[in-house]
Amino acid sequence: MAEEFALIAELQRRLGQGGSGVQTGIGDDGAVLETQGMPLVASTDTLVAGRHFFADVGAADLAWKSLAVNLSDLAAMGAVPRWALLNLALPAGMAHGDWVANFCEGWQALASRAGISLVGGDTVATDGPLLVTVTALGVLQGPALLRSGAMPGDWIAVTGTLGDAALALERQLQLRRGEDPEVLPGAEDWEKRRLRPWPRWELGQQASRLGLRCAADVSDGFLADLGHILQASDVGARILVEHIPLHPALAAWIDEDWERLVRTALTGGDDYELILCGPPARWPQLQELARAAGVQLSQVGEILPAGQGLQLYWHGQQQQLPSRLGHVHAL
Repeated sequence: MAEEFALIAELQRRLGQGGSGVQTGIGDDGAVLETQGMPLVASTDTLVAGRHFFADVGAADLAWKSLAVNLSDLAAMGAVPRWALLNLALPAGMAHGDWVANFCEGWQALASRAGISLVGGDTVATDGPLLVTVTALGVLQGPALLRSGAMPGDWIAVTGTLGDAALALERQLQLRRGEDPEVLPGAEDWEKRRLRPWPRWELGQQASRLGLRCAADVSDGFLADLGHILQASDVGARILVEHIPLHPALAAWIDEDWERLVRTALTGGDDYELILCGPPARWPQLQELARAAGVQLSQVGEILPAGQGLQLYWHGQQQQLPSRLGHVHAL
């Protein structure tokens, strides 16, 4: 019990210094937050050691990613990040000074850039694996971006590049099986994308203010997450796969190999980029906003009427859908 209280006090000292809209933060039975009449958006995710991350991951990288996955959800809704709650279930002996200090360092490195404040949470000891649960809260300054907002004739666009984290994970699993992965230029960049993804909260907010209706984040794989949009909106889609944005080194490794393309850029998880859909008249404006923010934005297809399903075209030829559309979060 004393160790738990000491951990809470350390998290409060390092991370719980309040922020915009925080009337009462860590230290009471609950936080008191001021939204100034704006709609509140909430997202929560749990990461489990041995399933969502390797048990020996560095504490700083774990903290960054546990916050990033929730910031990505807020981005997909068009919300401005404001507050977070952190729950830790820690195996015995883990709550020592170095681990906590490194966790706080990784958390604050991202939280300070996103403008999000830690306002509460819980810590417990566990005989099981390490569990990290983060709840992120944000506010809307425009309409919410919804999976159900796509309409026939809309373009489909994605931010950044896809497939980097999937290939990095594939290489890590090879190393842990005692295999020697192929030496590839750019591999360090992919590993960084896997450990410390960069959520697109700024472009999400701008898309909301621009009046777009639809977005989703790419956490389970591009085709799987696009599928959530198609189901919620009751529409189909045509994707021109050669327009899927790839890191130059990843594109060189794929080298027109369809199977490699499918398992990384199309179905690989953990990219935490955004899929955005909107009417043609809004495309030039969103392009300009993305350029100003330094975010790569690529148009990759269009929304079709209901009943036409998900269609993949590669260099003009329609391709069969893969049997698995997304990533299974299991190491």
